[in-house]
Amino acid sequence: MGIENRLAIEEYTTLARGIILRGHYKPGGDSGASLRRLMTLSSPSLYPYAADPDRIDVQALRYVLQRLPDRIWAVRTFTVTRSISPMITRDFSPVITAARRRPTYLTGPDSLVTSFRGGMSDLLDFVSAITCYQIETDKMRAMAAGSRRGDQDSRDAVSVWDSLDSPGEGGERNSLLHRLSVEFRCGYDELKELDEILEGRLPEFVLCAVNSDSRALRVVFTDRFGLLGSYNRRAKQWAAVVDRAVEGARFVHLVSSNRHSLVNLLSPWVADLRKTGADWSGIRLVLQDPGKQKERSVADALAGIRTVDVSDDMPFCQIVGLSSSACIINIDYAFGEEGFFLFNELCETFGERLGSAFIIGKAGTLSGSRGDVMLPSYFVKQGTGDVYGFENCLSADDFPHDFPFRVLSGGPMLTVDGTFMQNRDVLEYFRSNWNALGVEMEGIPYVKALAQAVLRKRIPGGIPVGVVYYASDAPLQGDTLSVPLGEEGVIPVYAATQAVLNRIRGIVQ
Repeated sequence: MGIENRLAIEEYTTLARGIILRGHYKPGGDSGASLRRLMTLSSPSLYPYAADPDRIDVQALRYVLQRLPDRIWAVRTFTVTRSISPMITRDFSPVITAARRRPTYLTGPDSLVTSFRGGMSDLLDFVSAITCYQIETDKMRAMAAGSRRGDQDSRDAVSVWDSLDSPGEGGERNSLLHRLSVEFRCGYDELKELDEILEGRLPEFVLCAVNSDSRALRVVFTDRFGLLGSYNRRAKQWAAVVDRAVEGARFVHLVSSNRHSLVNLLSPWVADLRKTGADWSGIRLVLQDPGKQKERSVADALAGIRTVDVSDDMPFCQIVGLSSSACIINIDYAFGEEGFFLFNELCETFGERLGSAFIIGKAGTLSGSRGDVMLPSYFVKQGTGDVYGFENCLSADDFPHDFPFRVLSGGPMLTVDGTFMQNRDVLEYFRSNWNALGVEMEGIPYVKALAQAVLRKRIPGGIPVGVVYYASDAPLQGDTLSVPLGEEGVIPVYAATQAVLNRIRGIVQ
C-alpha cells in the first residue's frame, strides 16, 4: 500500500473533520484547495482522472451529482443542519437528491438547506462529493477560459462554449454534446447518459459552471456535528416513538435494510399481484397509481404492516407483526455512526425482548462481481486495523441452489469513513492481507452497539445476528457506483431479504 496514498487519505479525513467542526468553508477557497490536493494525491478508485487537468471525469461527476441536491450548480450558499424546521418545510420548496433520501429545501434562488441525520462518516462522504464537484468544475472553467483566449487550435472548441446557452434540439443538440465530449476527452455515450440523468440539463450545468466564480460556493454547518450528546438525544426520541408503535410486542427482531424488499415479501396485496405473473418492475409501475398505493396500504395494515410516524429527518421505520407476541422493526439504511446510536437505543429500549438483529446492506465487493452476496465473519476498520467480531448466523445454505450469483464468505468487511476516498492500493492491501470481502460504512457501528449492549447486560448474550451485503459495485474491476445495478440488483436484494425472513421465522416458531 503506497505510503503517500495512505497518508493523503488520513490527512484528508483529518482536515475534513476539522472543517465540519469549524462550521464553514469555501470549496474553492484555501481549505478547499487543500482538500482538492489531498484528494488528487489519494487517487480514489471511484475517481481515476482526478489528477488529469485535461480530462473531465464524467463517471465521477455522475456519481457525485446523484449525491448532491438537484441544480447544485446554481447554489451559492449551502447550509447543512441536523434537522429541518417545520417553518422551512412550509415556506420553501423541496429539492431532490437522487441517491440520498435527505430533506433539502430551496431557500432562495441560489441557496438551499439540507438535513444530515447521520454521523461524521456521512458528512465526510458529503464533503468528498463537494470536493470532486469543485475539481471537475474548475477543470471546465480552465478549458473554457483557454478556448476563449485562443489557446486551442480548433475553432469548433470555441463554438462549443458559446453555444451552451442555445443548445438546440435533435441532431443539433446531439452535435453539441459530441463536440463537448471531445473537449472533455470523454466518451460521447457516457456524456449522453449524464445528460439523461440531468434530464437534459447538461448544457445548463456546464454553462453555469464555466461562468461562475470558482470561489462562489460557501458551505455552512450550523450544528456542532461532533457532539455525541445530540445524537444520543435524537436517537432516544426516535426509539421512544418506535417503542410506542410496537404496541407491547413481547419479542422484537431488528432489521436494517431498505423500504421495499422486506414488506414486499410479506405483503398479501403484493403476493396476490405476483400470482398474476407481475415481476418486481411491474409491481413498481402499478404502485405509481395513487389509488393502488392506497389499496395496498389498507391491505398491508390489515396484515400488520405499518409505517412508523417519524419526522422526515429521522430514519424511516416499518413495523411488521409476525404473531400476537412478535414483530419485526425494519429500519431504512442508516449512514455511518448513525447506525450505532439507533441500535444502541433500541437495545436499551427493548432489552430482554430483543430476539435477533439483522443487517442487509449494499457494498463494494473486493473479491467478487456485482450482484454477488457477501457474508462477513467480522469487520476491520480502515486506518486503525481494529477488528470487531461477531457470529454470523447466515450462511450460503440460506440461499437457493439456483441463485445466479456467488455467495462469498470466510473474511471480513472493510468499514470506511467514506466510500469515495478509497484507492486501489488500499483496497488491494485489505483484499490480499485480510481476505476482505468488500468495503462498506455501517457494519462496525451496528455490531459495536450490539456487543456493548451484551456487555452491559441490556440484551441477552447469544441472540442471533445476521449480516449480509449484496455487491452494488466492484471498484477493483473498474465497476463503480456511478453505473446503476439495474434490474439484476433485485435478485440478490430479495434473496438476502428472504434468507433473513426465513431465519426470523425459525426463531419465532
